[in-house]
Amino acid sequence: MPTAELPPIPARHSRLGDALVYWGLVRSALWSHFDRVWIKLDGGIPHAGPLIVYMNHPSWWDGYMAFVLNRVVLRSRFQGFAMMEEAQLRRYRFFSWSGAFSVHRQDARSAMRSVAYIGRVLAERRARCLYVFPQGEITPNDRRPLEIFGGVAHVVRRCGGATLWPIALRYEFGGEQRPEAFLRAGAPHYAPPTANSHELTADISARLTAACDALRQEYISGDLCGYRTLLRGRTGTNRAFDAARALLPRRKP
Repeated sequence: MPTAELPPIPARHSRLGDALVYWGLVRSALWSHFDRVWIKLDGGIPHAGPLIVYMNHPSWWDGYMAFVLNRVVLRSRFQGFAMMEEAQLRRYRFFSWSGAFSVHRQDARSAMRSVAYIGRVLAERRARCLYVFPQGEITPNDRRPLEIFGGVAHVVRRCGGATLWPIALRYEFGGEQRPEAFLRAGAPHYAPPTANSHELTADISARLTAACDALRQEYISGDLCGYRTLLRGRTGTNRAFDAARALLPRRKP
């Protein structure tokens, strides 16, 4: 691809580099900071590409959850890409090894250059996936309505149509020392290249809002029977203490 058509920092996939980022940074951080990562699938896992996974953006940890989705849920059947703010990617350029490329949202021309770039990338090979946070910035989990940028619709048009997959994210402190992460996947849906941009953006907002609201209600009500464990973190102090107590001989009454 000509340099003039690339974003300032394009993706530079490296199998070794991606493994180093995932195992050395992402997986170790999740193990240290979370009790568990949970997921609920509503409608199954998408198999047809190109794929665009769109998520709400309540936390700094959200990008790490994209790694978990790609590695653990989708089992790396798609080559992953992700938009990342240019200033951040310049500081942490190693994320480009895992498919991150820069976007400068405050510069319309630069932003459209990044959209055109990922549109071409997804059109070139169907076994590719874009992870995107259409809110554009970290936003409180329960703020409504969700303010969604229209970039996903532009990518869909440029790549010739795509399967879209809404993912709701939420982080909660429950009965453990460390927080738990919850992912709720809505049903995959197809968007043709002829889709009206405004209508598709409204549909994305409605589907993502529905997934976020359902996750909130399920957590509040304690109805988590449909969730399964994706990752387990380091044992918290409370569980370690309880395990140690169980090994001690019981005192006779």
